Amino acid sequence: MAQGPLPNDAGPVSSGATSPRDGTPPRPSNVSINDILRQRLGVDLREFAGANLSGEIPLSDDLVNRLIAERLANHPQIAALRIQAQEGDAIAIQLLPRMRMMPPLRIAARIERQPEFPQRPLLVLQWSMPAAGALALFAAPVLSYFKAMPRGIRMDGDRIAVDVHELLRAQGFEEVAGLIRRLEIHTRPGGFVARFDLLVGP
Repeated sequence: MAQGPLPNDAGPVSSGATSPRDGTPPRPSNVSINDILRQRLGVDLREFAGANLSGEIPLSDDLVNRLIAERLANHPQIAALRIQAQEGDAIAIQLLPRMRMMPPLRIAARIERQPEFPQRPLLVLQWSMPAAGALALFAAPVLSYFKAMPRGIRMDGDRIAVDVHELLRAQGFEEVAGLIRRLEIHTRPGGFVARFDLLVGP
């Protein structure tokens, strides 16, 4: 898998505001789409019950990296993690461990399975370190820290599963997550694109 150069300014993860209990960022308040429509347009979402909405949202690398930094704030082993979207649902990842003697790790990932809403809202990626060589021996303990990633992200062997519903809920978009009937995440140079179908319920 071809990898373009990643930015060299992958500094430490921004600490931001954190919870006093576990050091993780506080959960944002839920965003009410119905309240926004009522305030801005004077209509109630329930008046559109049964409506189907389709579209796509571009997500730049910068935006995704900022969200990752917020989720990894104060992580005990990972100082920074930056991604770079590429063609063909491929993603280049640079992971900077907090261990002083450990150099940045370059990881290649590819989207393997799309979320299936609402039953199985998991985005599954397969990862590898094709150019690691002997460094892979030292990288194994660091990569094991993925098993203790923030809620909604888990690692099993060479697969990483991202619970999209949980991540949306963590950003305050639980109401939006309940409307999703189809969601696909694809990559292109410079960012991602999310294609969706929403169904407005009663």
